[in-house]
Amino acid sequence: MKGTPEVTGPASFVILEIFTDPILSYQNLVELSKVEDPKGELFKKHQMQLLTPMIKQPKNPSEGFLNDKSIGQFFRVAHWNIERGFNADKIKKVFESRGKYLSGGDLNDELAALSLSDIVLLNEVDYGVPRTNYENIAEKIAASLGYGYVFAPEFIEVDPYQLGVKKFTEDEKLFLEKSALEQLENIQKEKYLGLHGSAILTKYPILSARVIRLPNCYGWYVEEARKLSSIEYARRGAADKVFSAKILTELRHGSRMALVADLMLPSNQVVTVVSTHLENRCLPECRFDQFQHLLNRLITVRNPLIIGGDFNTTSTDASPVTVKKEVLKKVKDPEFFAKQALVAITPIGLAENLVLSFFNKARQYKNPTKKDIPIILPNKEGRLFELLKDFVFSDNETFDVRGIPEKSYRAKAGFLSDSNEIALKGYAETFELPRALGVGKFKLDWFFVKPYGLNMSNNKQGSYTFAPHFGRTLKLANNAFSESGESISDHYPIVVDIPIRDPRLLNKKD
Repeated sequence: MKGTPEVTGPASFVILEIFTDPILSYQNLVELSKVEDPKGELFKKHQMQLLTPMIKQPKNPSEGFLNDKSIGQFFRVAHWNIERGFNADKIKKVFESRGKYLSGGDLNDELAALSLSDIVLLNEVDYGVPRTNYENIAEKIAASLGYGYVFAPEFIEVDPYQLGVKKFTEDEKLFLEKSALEQLENIQKEKYLGLHGSAILTKYPILSARVIRLPNCYGWYVEEARKLSSIEYARRGAADKVFSAKILTELRHGSRMALVADLMLPSNQVVTVVSTHLENRCLPECRFDQFQHLLNRLITVRNPLIIGGDFNTTSTDASPVTVKKEVLKKVKDPEFFAKQALVAITPIGLAENLVLSFFNKARQYKNPTKKDIPIILPNKEGRLFELLKDFVFSDNETFDVRGIPEKSYRAKAGFLSDSNEIALKGYAETFELPRALGVGKFKLDWFFVKPYGLNMSNNKQGSYTFAPHFGRTLKLANNAFSESGESISDHYPIVVDIPIRDPRLLNKKD
């Protein structure tokens, strides 16, 4: 572990400059690839790796804010699930375009909006993994901006093929893309760290950072070790080859987590930011448990708080599929039997059921926040947003779920519209999934903000100090700097602006 002396920051806060070297050696990773539950010294190292954030301060911390006539001084926060960092060079170009594109078309407008972000929350960030050339992706992007960063792993990648200790047979190699085969036959053991997680990039000094491990909803080691079913092969095998450089087996130790950092603003105010990623390979009930656990661990935060992340609010379970599993999901769901009973005892129950199902699909299209009405109009993701709306911190403050036109992008008002862009139907999608009958569009990535002094989550007369403004999805920026039209990531970045004072006071005399 490396460290430099502590330095005293604004208002006598202590700012730490600590970068922690990866804890697990290559041989440790080989050992972890062989066991589900590590023991002894290996377990201690494994736990330390999963609980220790890596911190690197910005070289020249910012001393100023952005400014806008409608909200005054503010800072901008971005969130982006960068799909492991496959296109890290293009991501760098996006952020390095700072100030170059201030006007002139929708793409340039989006590049300006994203590149001027003061704090960037990232999901799916690699460090020392073959598929992304063993690079420290967080540092690569942060260094190009002169920003500091915090990184912590969700998972430790221990697939024996990626480690180079196991080889595909000649028959199995037929299912490998050429690039994947080359990668697996040229493993650089001295560079392999196998870390995959979340990061916070910032131009502001980092006061502290910590990791909150979330309840485990999917056994990444056990489940990925099992042979994929034929249905899962069909799902993954939409391309000519089943195993590409992006879709190798994901044998992992670890679980979903949240990365929390306290940052010192130039105004001597502290803001707490969180980069989190909820499980996709589970039903919504377990994502709810993860979010509830996270909020309970953050309940004592008295600073303004900004949570950004990929919440995987699809209403579905993306874990590997088997017929048996699909049947068991129905058997364990009491609403399934209640609905079948309703159909059976009602003379026109079948027709009603079809109409209700169609209406419910339309109701939830790109809008997972709709209230859950069990049996009739179920929405299993709805509980998460009800929790958000009703949650009260220990200082009696709440999240901001308000949505009024003058504080929302393009004046689209609605629940959470100040922090997340509203579209013609539901929310502006942040993820698209190709399907046989078109494209599925989902709002997976969210900002949730606890401002300063808001005691009722929907009180439109309450404080707007550190409240979210102009939340926006940047779809075009995700396709920038691409000659082939390939997206930078499978998720679109989002941004939100946070004023350091209540904008209603701008035109008032002291």
